[in-house]
Amino acid sequence: MKTLKEYFKREFLRYIAVVSLLVTVDIAQVYLPQFTRFAIDSISKRNINGLIKYAIYIVIFSIGIVVLRFLYQSLLRAAVLRFDYELKNRIFESFVFFKRKTLEKFEIGDLMSRVTNDTQAVRMFLIMGFLAIIDIFVLGLTTFVFMVKMNLKLTLAVSVPLLFLFPLALNFGTKIHKLYRRINMLFADMSVRVRELVQGIRVIKAFVKERYFTQLFRGVNEEYLKENLKLVKLDGFFDPIVNFLINLANFVLIFYGGLLYIKGVVGMGSIAAFFQYIETLTWPMMAVGFSIALYQRATASLSRIEEIISIPKETQGIVLDTVDRIEVKNLRFSYDGNIDILKGINLTINKGDVIGLTGNPGSGKTTLINLLLKIIDAPKGSVFFDSNDINDIAFESIKNLFAFVPQEGFLFSDTILNNIKVGNPNATREEVEYVAKVACVYDDIMSFKDKFETVVGEQGITLSGGERQRIAIARALLARRPFLVLDDALASVDFKTESCIIKSLEEHFLKSGLTVIMISERLSSLSIANKIYVLVDGTIIEEGTFNDLVAKEGYFYHLYRKQLLEENL
Repeated sequence: MKTLKEYFKREFLRYIAVVSLLVTVDIAQVYLPQFTRFAIDSISKRNINGLIKYAIYIVIFSIGIVVLRFLYQSLLRAAVLRFDYELKNRIFESFVFFKRKTLEKFEIGDLMSRVTNDTQAVRMFLIMGFLAIIDIFVLGLTTFVFMVKMNLKLTLAVSVPLLFLFPLALNFGTKIHKLYRRINMLFADMSVRVRELVQGIRVIKAFVKERYFTQLFRGVNEEYLKENLKLVKLDGFFDPIVNFLINLANFVLIFYGGLLYIKGVVGMGSIAAFFQYIETLTWPMMAVGFSIALYQRATASLSRIEEIISIPKETQGIVLDTVDRIEVKNLRFSYDGNIDILKGINLTINKGDVIGLTGNPGSGKTTLINLLLKIIDAPKGSVFFDSNDINDIAFESIKNLFAFVPQEGFLFSDTILNNIKVGNPNATREEVEYVAKVACVYDDIMSFKDKFETVVGEQGITLSGGERQRIAIARALLARRPFLVLDDALASVDFKTESCIIKSLEEHFLKSGLTVIMISERLSSLSIANKIYVLVDGTIIEEGTFNDLVAKEGYFYHLYRKQLLEENL
């Protein structure tokens, strides 16, 4: 609730104005039936002056209510919408600055739900819930007081049916909340299914699994339909019951009020006023239940939101503009504290080096890179940047040092030009074309109808895997960071294209003086490295230049020969 407290503190004066206007409107609403009462009594007494007087009051008060209601609604909704805007920005900012291991704890559908459904629940409470609470205490109580002043027995009689509105609205609101939560969960599940279909359409078609995924989606969609039908039935039940209770109160008023009128206890104007008060009292009675349900839903949603925005950001540390040397000293790392993924790793990366990392799948190559990029926290005293422990260096500083090309080249649903310029928005067209040529993707781009202005689909689905990876390489090169990390970035290209890229990259590295770390299971990709480390089961078993390792006729040599045979088949 800390977020709400900060909001109310900031908007205190605005809420004072809103409450003042709302109380004025509620009191004016309570007086309107009194004017109706006096006007009808004037008709009974054939008092034309009195009729005109109270008719004018009714018109003035009605116009005043409309104007004041517009003012407080505008003030309140503007404040709440600004808060909603800021809250969504804070949540999204938290997502962006999460460490990857933190982000991976949450499902995508759950994160989307916090930005959309949870913020909507908070917004609904701050508008409808707030108005309902004020109406309960002001409109409800003042209406009841005015009714009692006219006739206590008639007030108690007509209030009995209306009292059932409170438990009805509370029960309805609770059930609605549960149904909405279930519907939102199913909607998130449907979103995940559609996203999986779009991302994995090639795999689905390759394995002829169209019917399977159709049935999978249909199952979720059927559940979504069932829950929505329950909601429709609940809505369809609630409205008639409310109308029935209001009509029952009107029946009591006509029957019992008629008897009192015949006996001369109340006038016709009072009965007419009671009709209006019944309508007025209906909302505060229902508002008790609705406000409780809205509060419960908002507090649950706010706790989910605060869970996200309260996750501490990376603490500040040493800021490094340049690094001449990275040292890994006796690095041991385990994810669960039991099984070591890396076992006593020692290596040195000097400025301008092109370092190669290879090894069998699961040997710890990607884990080592994640530790160097501070995606995973390294053990104290194991990784150093120019004698500075990586744990003492600001995460922002690490990000500014490295350009990273992951195994799967991710592209945004935008033009190829904008995808390449992500890391350097101010780059010139000539610079973009240069890095595209270095990545050997320039000719492919120019073969497209719109060339660099070609819009790729979501995550670059309209391009081949090799094209996506090469565009990702061009993007990393354009970022102009001191360090470049290629994590199996050539896995999706053929051997001919790989040879072109390797030759082009080698020339670029010599000219730019980049420090490069290349991870690859395809050993021919590492031919330009001036030092290669071979990892097996988390241990460096061989190290040296490409030619030195081949000459040793060890693990690297046998693996290289095997790959050459496969290439020539």
